[in-house]
Amino acid sequence: MNISSVSSASSTAYTSSSASDTAALEKQKAKLEADLEKVNSSKDDEKTKETKTKQLEQQIKQIEAQIAQKSQSGSSSSASGNAAPPEKPAGGKTLVPASAQDIATATTDSEGRFDIRV
Repeated sequence: MNISSVSSASSTAYTSSSASDTAALEKQKAKLEADLEKVNSSKDDEKTKETKTKQLEQQIKQIEAQIAQKSQSGSSSSASGNAAPPEKPAGGKTLVPASAQDIATATTDSEGRFDIRV
């Protein structure tokens, strides 16, 4: 039995809607499609091939959705290319930037991430 892993390259989150991000997503998609071809031509057993194929196809669909989302947000943005910020965050609270004092007193959690309580 041959067991190998499939990389999860599509787990990367992109926050900017620039053309370079879309190009990076297209590049990831092309790599996943190439990986899919390799899996289909591999000598693995059918169950392994099926599992890998499903994983890769799911990742490709996720990337296609991200690309579609980027093209939608890109076409609905203003002429300057900057998308307008949402009116209110999902929680209904207004977001405010952290002050210099908040940043100065910020701590880190056990994994090294900043914890700023405002």
